[in-house]
Amino acid sequence: MEPQSNSPKKILFIDEQPICRLGLESLIDRYPQFNLLGFATKLDDVEPSSISPDVIAIDIVVAKTNGIRALKDLKRKFSNASILVVTSHDESLFAERCLRAGAQGFSMKTAPIEELIQALDDVSRGRLYLSSKMRALILNRMSGHEAERSRSRFERLSDRELLVVQHISQSMDNREIAKQMKISIKTIESHRSRIKSKLQLSSPSELVKFAIRLQNKAF
Repeated sequence: MEPQSNSPKKILFIDEQPICRLGLESLIDRYPQFNLLGFATKLDDVEPSSISPDVIAIDIVVAKTNGIRALKDLKRKFSNASILVVTSHDESLFAERCLRAGAQGFSMKTAPIEELIQALDDVSRGRLYLSSKMRALILNRMSGHEAERSRSRFERLSDRELLVVQHISQSMDNREIAKQMKISIKTIESHRSRIKSKLQLSSPSELVKFAIRLQNKAF
């Protein structure tokens, strides 16, 4: 990581989990190249008139319905800020969408601390950040007709549907998924039905197979 010659970069975190906020605050305090402006738990809590961050680090889960739309709205509100997504959502499913929505980087909450700091540093300097694994995956997706066909199917799914697919790949049943996503079992059943329709899958077992292939990057 290059030494910072400028004044510390101002960082704003948007995350609804208290434990994550405390951990990030303790972490950022160790790095003089960053100035932690504070935390918000909701998108509505931050306004350009009251705060001017260089980097906004956000967990897209704070947008209860559409995280990608929230990123676009955030980019419009804070046009001079770089956006880094820091989330537990699987990068193989969500990173590309977040970048297209205006984010400059994507980091998993399960990544080593060093990777998060590198992500903040790169994004604060106007660079793009993705993990080495995600960069390799994107290159792999770009090659070949079959990869393009599978990517086209993948793009039909909404953010919410992608999250359901992620949970299905982890062998979670409807009740467990509903509890994790804080929505009703009936809503999960509706999501699964729409996913099967969009992907032209004829049975629940085909949906499970697709979810596992997607999770294992077997496009």
